[in-house]
Amino acid sequence: MSIYLGIDIGASTVKLGLFEPEQGVIGKRLDRPSSASEGPDATVNVIKTATNELLAANELQFQDLKAIGACCPAPIDASGMCVYPTNIDPSWQGVNIAQKLSGALQLPAFLLNDGDAAAYREYRIREAQNQASSVMAQFITGTGLGGALIVNGKIWSAPGVSAELGHICIDSSENADLCGCGARGCVETRASLLGLRNMVKHRQAKGNVPEALQGEPIEVAKTLRRLGQMDEPLSDVVAIWQEYFTSLGIAARNVVNMIGCDLIVISGGAQEQEKTASDGAYQRFKQDAIAWIRQELDHSFPHLTQTRVEWSIDTLPDSAAYGAAQYASVTGNSKS
Repeated sequence: MSIYLGIDIGASTVKLGLFEPEQGVIGKRLDRPSSASEGPDATVNVIKTATNELLAANELQFQDLKAIGACCPAPIDASGMCVYPTNIDPSWQGVNIAQKLSGALQLPAFLLNDGDAAAYREYRIREAQNQASSVMAQFITGTGLGGALIVNGKIWSAPGVSAELGHICIDSSENADLCGCGARGCVETRASLLGLRNMVKHRQAKGNVPEALQGEPIEVAKTLRRLGQMDEPLSDVVAIWQEYFTSLGIAARNVVNMIGCDLIVISGGAQEQEKTASDGAYQRFKQDAIAWIRQELDHSFPHLTQTRVEWSIDTLPDSAAYGAAQYASVTGNSKS
C-alpha cells in the first residue's frame, strides 16, 4: 500500500491527512497551529512532529509513506518555492518549502498553491463521477479568494505562478479598495470575507444601515452567511450578497472569455449551508448566487451560455490537503 501525506499550510493552522490511490482518503486527520508567523522552519518542525502523531493515531509506520503533497496560500513556482507570501508571513518569501519538507521528512515533496490543490481534488472527484470538464475554473471563497484552472486534467501554471483568479481586476476607479496583493480593485476585495468586510464598511460610512449590519465590519462580515440564509433576509443583506456574487460573475466572465472554460465551480466558505438555515432558505441562497453569476456570463457572447456554473460537489473537509496528496501520488508516479 502506497500512502501519501497531504499537508495544507495556513497562516494559523496546518492540516494533515493521508491518501491512498486505490482507497482514497484513509484514517484520521490532524490539525495543529502552524507557527507560520515564526518562519518556515518553525512550521516545518510543527509538521515533522504532527506527522509522527498522525501516523501513530492511524497505527502506521514512517516507512509506509511514499511522498508528501503540500500546499500553502501563496504563489508557488515549479520548484516548490514561495514566490510571494500573499496570505502568509513575509518570512516565507523566496523560500523553497518543498525542499525544506523533503529534507525534514526524508521524502519526495511536491508543493502547490492551496487553490490549485483544492481544485485538483474537485476535478478528480468529478472525473470519478464522469462529471469532469476539459477546462475547469474554480473560485474558492474564504478569507481571501483563491482560484485555479484545470486544463485536460492538469493544473495550469506559468513559470512564476498559477492562476491567481482572485486578483482579476473588476474595479479600476481611484476609490477601489486596496487588495493584499498591492493592487486596487481585485475581485478578492468584494468576493471574500475581506470583501464582505469592505462592503459592510462602505455601507456603514454612508449611514442608515440596519442594526444587523452595525458593529465592527469584520465581525459583521462573519455573520453575513447566516443572515443571507435566513428565511426572509433583510434587503440590505441581499444587496451585499448580490454584489458579492455579481463580482464573482464579472471575474468568471473574464476567465471564460480569455480561455473558454466549459465549467465554473464555486466553492469555499461562502457556499456552505449554515446549521441554522432551512433547506428551502439555503436552496434560495444558492440559486440566487448562481443566477447572479450566470447573469454576468450572459452579458457577453451568446456561446457563453454553454458554460456551466456549479456549486462544489466536494464536501470533504481539508480538500486542499487531500488534493495535494493526490497530486503527489499522480505526479510522483509519472516521474518515477
